[in-house]
Amino acid sequence: MADRIINILTPGKNFDLITLNEAKLMTGMSLTDTSADAQMQLFIDVSSTQVMVMCNRTFAKERVREEWRELSSHLRIFTSHWPIKAADLETVESPMGTVLDPSQYELEEDSGKIACYNGFIEPVAITYTGGYDLPGSDDPRLTALKSAVGLLIWQEKLRATTGATAGIRMLMHKDSRVMFHDPTKILQAALGAAKTPVETTLMKLLSHYIRFEV
Repeated sequence: MADRIINILTPGKNFDLITLNEAKLMTGMSLTDTSADAQMQLFIDVSSTQVMVMCNRTFAKERVREEWRELSSHLRIFTSHWPIKAADLETVESPMGTVLDPSQYELEEDSGKIACYNGFIEPVAITYTGGYDLPGSDDPRLTALKSAVGLLIWQEKLRATTGATAGIRMLMHKDSRVMFHDPTKILQAALGAAKTPVETTLMKLLSHYIRFEV
């Protein structure tokens, strides 16, 4: 495993993966109903952070400087923040202090991979801005992330709204009956995957966004 030091030069301003209105639409709430906005914003913050932890990365756009040593491959480096636009890749130093001409390396914008086919010379330093404009970005690459956050929010919303009736299966009054069901089963049935755990669905959505240390 390579030794990498990440210095955040310009931190992200917002780390929410979806907006308040997107969360409302995903959970069937009216956009004009503001009575639960504070609770919904809390769900957004918590769920977005949970997705970041599960993926081992920050999705918000940030300006960073990364230093690399003990590379397992001297031909390519996978940055911590992606995607990266070519215009946002400032300098590639190999070795540190020697700025390479852009003709000496190639950037794959979607994955954040930087390839140097003549081989990197350690230590390597890369300064760039990478990630997504959050929240509210219409980048199609965020669709699965938004779905994952929406799923977590839906789950928390169901738990919150059914908390008062936890353990109660049925209420009766004269000839009237009200039945209560496990909110997790309701969620799974709504997803059309009654036999699939929510966690499995989440990992399927997030599997392509996870940052692995190399």
